[in-house]
Amino acid sequence: MYTRVLLFVIFIIFFTSCVKDKVEAPVDDHSVEYFPLQLGKYIVYAVDSVVFDDASGGNIKDTVSFQMKEEVSGFQIALSGDTLFYLHRSRRNTAEENWTVTDVWTASRSSTEATRTEENLKFRKMTFPLRFRKKWSATSYIPTSTTIVVGTEMMQPYQDWDSEVVDFDVADEIGSFSFSDGEVMHVSQSDIDDGSIKRYVYEKYVRNIGLVARTDSILDSRCFALGDFTECIGKPWLVQAGKGYILSQVMIDHN
Repeated sequence: MYTRVLLFVIFIIFFTSCVKDKVEAPVDDHSVEYFPLQLGKYIVYAVDSVVFDDASGGNIKDTVSFQMKEEVSGFQIALSGDTLFYLHRSRRNTAEENWTVTDVWTASRSSTEATRTEENLKFRKMTFPLRFRKKWSATSYIPTSTTIVVGTEMMQPYQDWDSEVVDFDVADEIGSFSFSDGEVMHVSQSDIDDGSIKRYVYEKYVRNIGLVARTDSILDSRCFALGDFTECIGKPWLVQAGKGYILSQVMIDHN
């Protein structure tokens, strides 16, 4: 009897060890489809932009509208082993004009994150796997002291960005396009407004297409420089902004 019990205990220990050490098959992460990178793929956006420059007694607003095309034009293998894709960006003022290349950005995607380098600034656009209320920092690769020029003004716009998936796998109407349930994701890359600064960046992505809409409001109050917010309290940003920009881009074509 004792021998039987001993053999039974040994069997249980052996079986438990086997189960514990079993390697599970990796689960496919289909959320990476929100950041596709494929040679020859392009998206055309309609862009509206307002740039603010401070001036005595108010602000100057420079408003422009144009079309922007982003095309995945090439790639290289980086030292890290990741594939770095080149994004050729072209601009035209109307649909009748020819495209003019303005700059080349880069993008990459690993199993854990998607990054995009814009004007030598590396943004952490997503972290995988994506899900509703997933959070990360879009500017974790950018020093908070980084200064950029907007118009003729200097700004430090990349402090304290907190990114979050606010809608995941939903349906949406974007421009003239309709997308079904399970195809669209909304990401808040930053949402800061304390009355003296505003850092608002909101993006929409579609599976196997990528970024389809974006709204930016990167603004500093003109009263911030004055050191007195009396004349700015309660006034909309279009009135009180001393420097910065508002940008809206919406997809109008893709392949």
